Amino acid sequence: MAIQPDTGVSSGVPGGPRWDEVFTPSDLGSGVFDVRWDLRPRLRRWLATQDLPTASGREAHRPAVDAWAMLDGGVIAVSAVTLPAGPGPSPAPSSPLLGPGMRVIGYRTLRLLIDRLELPGPAQALRGEHLDVPGVVADLYDARRSDAEATEQAELMASCTDRSTLRWVVTALRV
Repeated sequence: MAIQPDTGVSSGVPGGPRWDEVFTPSDLGSGVFDVRWDLRPRLRRWLATQDLPTASGREAHRPAVDAWAMLDGGVIAVSAVTLPAGPGPSPAPSSPLLGPGMRVIGYRTLRLLIDRLELPGPAQALRGEHLDVPGVVADLYDARRSDAEATEQAELMASCTDRSTLRWVVTALRV
């Protein structure tokens, strides 16, 4: 399934976006990539067809987070949060909340998405990435099985509502 913007261009047609037009390095840390806003619905539909371990986080006054566990990380979708207005200035949170958007966590997850979404990908390792033997990432994904560890990984990612928690989770997943 080639990913294309919702512009009437059909899948597999040359001239679609390059990987770095769909996934851009995030300022949240190494191995975290932001997903282009107009392609998020298509990525969400692809994720829905994959039978992945998923989890959702819903807390009052925190962003809602949906998470899909894949390989060394996964994908999170963060919804906007509206904080109630009170009298006077409200104190700044100790750690800024994550902004809305969709993010890919992990280099193997990124490589898998580039492959499965038929995007032209980078030939060289990205900064901070250990490049696997060609085909290993797809084999690992195809051999996956849903188990308690994968479910826990999705739940851990769904707990990411602020920048520091996301950085902690990214570090924990690299063990």
